[in-house]
Amino acid sequence: MLPSMSSSQAVTMGMDELLFPLCKEQDILFTRQPMDEQLRSYLSQLGYTFTHVHCRNPVHADDYRMHVFDLLMADASYYQQLLPQEALISPYSILSDTSELVRRFNVGNQFPSLDTVRAVNSKIYSHELRQRLGIRNMSSIADSSEELLALGSELLRTGQVLVKDPLGVSGRGNMLISGDRMLKRIAAYLQEQENRGKQTQFIIEPLLDKTEDFSCQLFITEQGEVELFSVQRMVNEAFSYVGSYPAGSGFTRSLRDNDYYSIMEEACKDLFMAGYHGEVCIDSMLLASGELVPIVEINARKSMGLINHHLNNYLQQYSLSSFLTFISAGCSTEVTMLHIIEALGANKLLFTQENRHGIIPLGANTLFGSGNTAFAEAESEWRKGKLYVAASYASDVSEALTLVQRVKDVLKSLAIKIYN
Repeated sequence: MLPSMSSSQAVTMGMDELLFPLCKEQDILFTRQPMDEQLRSYLSQLGYTFTHVHCRNPVHADDYRMHVFDLLMADASYYQQLLPQEALISPYSILSDTSELVRRFNVGNQFPSLDTVRAVNSKIYSHELRQRLGIRNMSSIADSSEELLALGSELLRTGQVLVKDPLGVSGRGNMLISGDRMLKRIAAYLQEQENRGKQTQFIIEPLLDKTEDFSCQLFITEQGEVELFSVQRMVNEAFSYVGSYPAGSGFTRSLRDNDYYSIMEEACKDLFMAGYHGEVCIDSMLLASGELVPIVEINARKSMGLINHHLNNYLQQYSLSSFLTFISAGCSTEVTMLHIIEALGANKLLFTQENRHGIIPLGANTLFGSGNTAFAEAESEWRKGKLYVAASYASDVSEALTLVQRVKDVLKSLAIKIYN
């Protein structure tokens, strides 16, 4: 029997198709699984006419443990003939086999080393970067269970404490500590791990009273020049990402008045000196006191904010903006993307050239991926996943939120269960 994987892993492995907004007509989007034909047809009507190539061999659970670059190199002669001369590769993030893929396929671009990417993605780097740039630093590094206990006990005198795994992503690895008993229990567990020879290292900081999460999308060239793409306001819940929308002129003007963009440029110079170039997303926040925290952490890769930047550029031709979010859902194997597209269209909730107040479905495999035979849920004829959408709005993001709620109601009419 093949090893099975969870629906959350299926969602992650289906997210490669969300990169289509970054594609131009001559570009090739490579995905693990075929894109839904009805969705492809719908996207082409909107003007997204990229070439799509998917893994041509059956995608089983063992394949899902391979990087997408491994899949390309496993069938290199086939995929090489599909690439134009002087092709460039633009991955979502740099993986262990990126440099080998560049060499094997003889493409023209170069990437920073994986060690560099890991280093700058670490919250330790973000902590030290704040120190170097003279930004008020409310976090500390705990290199032992003893230090964690001492620092945590001090911080708990004034409120809750947040402990972060230096390499955690998307809120994973964050732990909120509300009292001494919980802190001592965690410290005792870490002490046991240390006694077995394991190392301890965490970022510890007070839980800040924030009013706004946002991020800055930038690009660092191989020569160290910095290009600003956008600032995206974020919706987060329980330290996890929920959605992105463009910051707007008033918000960005306030950032400019607080020298935010100068700090972003200095941060990118530091990243370049550390050996990194390429896309970067810098998370930031505003506190209830009005204080700006310009650097929370670094994401040295493409980002959901960058995807929404490109979706927003598309919608700007209609004087609209994009709110990128997802709907957590479950459905039977009888439900198809065609059913969803037709139902949204019938209720005037599907974005088209004629109906511009609607949503753009961004992928099918993130919703239906757990129906693949590699996943345990496939045997139950019930699939759980996420439907990623871009909701258009004219002036206020509340329009998009209302639109998404109406979409959920339509999905429920198709016997799709909504979890968020």
